[in-house]
Amino acid sequence: MYSFFYFLVTSSDSWTQTYHENFFNVHGGFMWGLIGAIIIGALCALAFYFGCCNSKTSAKMATLTNWWISLAISALIGYFYADLFVIGASNVNDSQSVFRTHSFYNANEDFFIEQSRIHADSETMINDLNDQKVKISSDLDKGGDVRLPFDLSTAFWTIFFFTFTSFIVKRFTINGKNIPCKNP
Repeated sequence: MYSFFYFLVTSSDSWTQTYHENFFNVHGGFMWGLIGAIIIGALCALAFYFGCCNSKTSAKMATLTNWWISLAISALIGYFYADLFVIGASNVNDSQSVFRTHSFYNANEDFFIEQSRIHADSETMINDLNDQKVKISSDLDKGGDVRLPFDLSTAFWTIFFFTFTSFIVKRFTINGKNIPCKNP
Protein backbone atom coordinates (compact mmCIF):
# COMPACT_ATOMS: atom_id res chain seq x y z
CA MET A 1 0.00 0.00 0.00
CA TYR A 2 2.66 2.54 0.99
CA SER A 3 4.83 1.54 -1.96
CA PHE A 4 2.47 3.51 -4.21
CA PHE A 5 3.61 6.67 -2.42
CA TYR A 6 7.24 5.74 -2.93
CA PHE A 7 7.20 5.08 -6.66
CA LEU A 8 10.90 5.94 -7.07
CA VAL A 9 11.93 3.17 -4.68
CA THR A 10 9.74 0.36 -5.94
CA SER A 11 10.71 1.05 -9.54
CA SER A 12 14.41 0.84 -8.65
CA ASP A 13 16.45 -1.90 -10.32
CA SER A 14 17.78 -2.78 -6.86
CA TRP A 15 14.34 -3.70 -5.46
CA THR A 16 14.10 -7.32 -4.33
CA GLN A 17 11.10 -9.28 -3.15
CA THR A 18 13.08 -10.52 -0.15
CA TYR A 19 15.02 -7.90 1.80
CA HIS A 20 13.43 -4.76 0.37
CA GLU A 21 9.91 -6.15 0.60
CA ASN A 22 10.64 -7.22 4.19
CA PHE A 23 11.90 -3.83 5.34
CA PHE A 24 9.70 -1.42 3.44
CA ASN A 25 6.40 -3.27 3.59
CA VAL A 26 6.57 -5.78 6.46
CA HIS A 27 8.66 -3.66 8.89
CA GLY A 28 7.01 -0.40 7.83
CA GLY A 29 9.90 1.45 6.18
CA PHE A 30 7.48 3.19 3.82
CA MET A 31 5.11 3.97 6.68
CA TRP A 32 7.88 5.58 8.75
CA GLY A 33 9.03 7.58 5.75
CA LEU A 34 5.51 8.84 5.11
CA ILE A 35 4.77 9.60 8.78
CA GLY A 36 8.09 11.44 9.06
CA ALA A 37 7.30 13.46 5.92
CA ILE A 38 3.88 14.43 7.28
CA ILE A 39 5.26 15.50 10.66
CA ILE A 40 8.31 17.33 9.30
CA GLY A 41 6.33 19.12 6.56
CA ALA A 42 3.55 20.17 8.93
CA LEU A 43 5.89 21.30 11.74
CA CYS A 44 8.08 23.34 9.39
CA ALA A 45 5.01 25.02 7.87
CA LEU A 46 3.60 25.76 11.32
CA ALA A 47 6.97 27.16 12.41
CA PHE A 48 7.05 29.46 9.38
CA TYR A 49 3.49 30.73 9.70
CA PHE A 50 3.36 31.10 13.46
CA GLY A 51 7.00 32.19 13.81
CA CYS A 52 7.37 34.53 10.85
CA CYS A 53 3.83 35.58 10.00
CA ASN A 54 1.83 35.88 13.17
CA SER A 55 2.80 39.07 14.94
CA LYS A 56 2.70 42.76 14.12
CA THR A 57 6.50 42.92 14.22
CA SER A 58 6.95 39.93 11.87
CA ALA A 59 5.80 41.70 8.70
CA LYS A 60 9.40 41.83 7.42
CA MET A 61 9.79 38.07 7.79
CA ALA A 62 6.50 37.20 6.09
CA THR A 63 7.85 37.00 2.54
CA LEU A 64 7.64 34.51 -0.28
CA THR A 65 11.44 34.19 -0.19
CA ASN A 66 11.34 33.08 3.44
CA TRP A 67 8.54 30.67 2.60
CA TRP A 68 10.74 29.08 -0.11
CA ILE A 69 13.65 28.92 2.33
CA SER A 70 11.40 27.20 4.90
CA LEU A 71 10.21 24.79 2.23
CA ALA A 72 13.81 23.95 1.28
CA ILE A 73 14.76 23.47 4.94
CA SER A 74 11.82 21.10 5.45
CA ALA A 75 12.86 19.11 2.37
CA LEU A 76 16.43 18.84 3.67
CA ILE A 77 15.23 17.71 7.08
CA GLY A 78 12.98 15.12 5.40
CA TYR A 79 15.87 13.90 3.25
CA PHE A 80 18.23 13.48 6.19
CA TYR A 81 15.51 11.94 8.35
CA ALA A 82 15.01 9.25 5.70
CA ASP A 83 18.73 8.77 5.21
CA LEU A 84 19.87 8.69 8.82
CA PHE A 85 16.90 7.30 10.73
CA VAL A 86 14.94 5.10 8.32
CA ILE A 87 17.71 3.69 6.10
CA GLY A 88 20.31 4.06 8.86
CA ALA A 89 24.03 3.45 8.91
CA SER A 90 26.08 0.28 9.02
CA ASN A 91 29.11 1.72 10.78
CA VAL A 92 27.32 2.54 14.03
CA ASN A 93 29.15 0.96 16.97
CA ASP A 94 26.16 0.93 19.29
CA SER A 95 23.60 -1.59 18.07
CA GLN A 96 20.93 0.17 20.17
CA SER A 97 21.53 3.54 18.50
CA VAL A 98 18.57 5.16 16.72
CA PHE A 99 20.71 5.04 13.59
CA ARG A 100 20.76 1.25 13.79
CA THR A 101 17.84 -0.11 15.84
CA HIS A 102 15.05 0.38 13.30
CA SER A 103 17.23 0.74 10.22
CA PHE A 104 17.25 -1.12 6.92
CA TYR A 105 20.53 -2.75 8.00
CA ASN A 106 19.08 -4.14 11.21
CA ALA A 107 15.93 -5.37 9.44
CA ASN A 108 18.11 -7.15 6.86
CA GLU A 109 20.13 -8.85 9.58
CA ASP A 110 16.97 -9.96 11.40
CA PHE A 111 15.43 -11.20 8.14
CA PHE A 112 18.57 -13.20 7.34
CA ILE A 113 18.57 -14.83 10.79
CA GLU A 114 14.86 -15.67 10.50
CA GLN A 115 15.21 -17.11 6.99
CA SER A 116 18.33 -19.06 8.03
CA ARG A 117 16.27 -20.81 10.70
CA ILE A 118 13.43 -21.55 8.28
CA HIS A 119 15.75 -22.85 5.54
CA ALA A 120 18.34 -24.48 7.80
CA ASP A 121 18.45 -27.57 5.58
CA SER A 122 19.26 -25.59 2.40
CA GLU A 123 22.83 -24.34 2.48
CA THR A 124 22.45 -22.89 -1.02
CA MET A 125 19.48 -20.78 0.05
CA ILE A 126 21.33 -19.52 3.12
CA ASN A 127 24.39 -18.62 1.01
CA ASP A 128 22.21 -16.79 -1.53
CA LEU A 129 20.45 -14.85 1.23
CA ASN A 130 23.78 -13.95 2.83
CA ASP A 131 25.28 -12.83 -0.50
CA GLN A 132 22.21 -10.70 -1.18
CA LYS A 133 22.34 -9.17 2.32
CA VAL A 134 26.04 -8.31 1.99
CA LYS A 135 25.49 -6.81 -1.47
CA ILE A 136 22.60 -4.63 -0.27
CA SER A 137 24.60 -3.42 2.75
CA SER A 138 27.63 -2.68 0.60
CA ASP A 139 25.53 -0.79 -1.96
CA LEU A 140 23.78 1.19 0.79
CA ASP A 141 27.16 2.11 2.32
CA LYS A 142 28.20 3.52 -1.07
CA GLY A 143 24.99 5.54 -1.36
CA GLY A 144 23.46 3.10 -3.81
CA ASP A 145 20.64 0.59 -3.77
CA VAL A 146 17.41 2.37 -2.75
CA ARG A 147 19.04 4.95 -0.46
CA LEU A 148 18.86 7.94 -2.83
CA PRO A 149 15.42 7.19 -4.32
CA PHE A 150 13.92 6.66 -0.84
CA ASP A 151 15.54 9.82 0.53
CA LEU A 152 14.34 11.88 -2.44
CA SER A 153 10.84 10.41 -2.21
CA THR A 154 10.64 11.33 1.45
CA ALA A 155 11.88 14.86 0.68
CA PHE A 156 9.24 15.15 -2.06
CA TRP A 157 6.47 14.09 0.34
CA THR A 158 7.80 16.52 2.94
CA ILE A 159 7.46 19.32 0.38
CA PHE A 160 3.94 18.16 -0.43
CA PHE A 161 2.84 18.17 3.23
CA PHE A 162 4.57 21.51 3.88
CA THR A 163 2.60 23.04 1.01
CA PHE A 164 -0.65 21.33 2.03
CA THR A 165 -0.27 22.58 5.61
CA SER A 166 0.56 26.05 4.29
CA PHE A 167 -2.76 26.31 2.48
CA ILE A 168 -4.64 25.27 5.62
CA VAL A 169 -2.75 27.39 8.15
CA LYS A 170 -2.11 30.66 6.31
CA ARG A 171 -5.66 31.92 6.89
CA PHE A 172 -5.07 31.97 10.63
CA THR A 173 -2.05 34.31 10.55
CA ILE A 174 -1.74 38.08 10.60
CA ASN A 175 0.84 38.60 7.82
CA GLY A 176 0.90 35.25 6.00
CA LYS A 177 -2.50 35.18 4.31
CA ASN A 178 -1.03 35.79 0.84
CA ILE A 179 1.96 33.48 1.13
CA PRO A 180 2.66 31.51 -1.06
CA CYS A 181 -0.34 32.77 -3.06
CA LYS A 182 -3.63 34.59 -2.45
CA ASN A 183 -5.93 31.65 -3.09
CA PRO A 184 -6.84 29.13 -1.79
